[in-house]
Amino acid sequence: MIRLFVADDHTIFREGLKQMLAEEADLTIVGEATNGDELLAQLGSLSCDIVLLDLTMPGRSGISLLREVASNHKWRVIVLSMHEEDQYIVESLKAGAAGYVTKNSALEQLILAIRKVVKGEMFVSAAASQSLIRQARAPSEPLPHTRLTPREREVFDRLVLGRKMSDIARELGLSIKTASTHKTNLLHKMKAETTADLVRYALRHQLDQRP
Repeated sequence: MIRLFVADDHTIFREGLKQMLAEEADLTIVGEATNGDELLAQLGSLSCDIVLLDLTMPGRSGISLLREVASNHKWRVIVLSMHEEDQYIVESLKAGAAGYVTKNSALEQLILAIRKVVKGEMFVSAAASQSLIRQARAPSEPLPHTRLTPREREVFDRLVLGRKMSDIARELGLSIKTASTHKTNLLHKMKAETTADLVRYALRHQLDQRP
């Protein structure tokens, strides 16, 4: 029997999923959660084979939650998501997901994913190309922010928080010209054009706001 845990904040979706999967003799749902905190709390004492995880739930969610859940090798994770873009799929697989199924997929796709993943295989639904699995398994290139010098990172963090260049220079004991040079250099390394681009990057990668 394959034991499943469902984490999704939409009650109708969870109930519908439970009813449909109940018709499969080899599948059983042993628990459910409506947010990341509930999920992590229950998994601590739960025995299951696969976690079916929605990435966009209230509170703790997204890639950081996926990474934490997938780090426990007692179970494998299949992401259930509305997003079909390659970016979401690749990031999920790199973060530890063993499968990715879009919510508009046929039920047969999810069942197939469950049976493959429990055997140690990887699976993405038909909406995504299997080449994404190979891409996700390829060695990751360092993220742009990891190439910043310590001083550039200090400027980056303050820019993301909305600080003015004059304030950043004063806080770091730099001249405005030197602080501006660091900004120019880090924008180049980050392949960004504006501070707004940096803010979006920080949110996307959930970087800590240090200062």
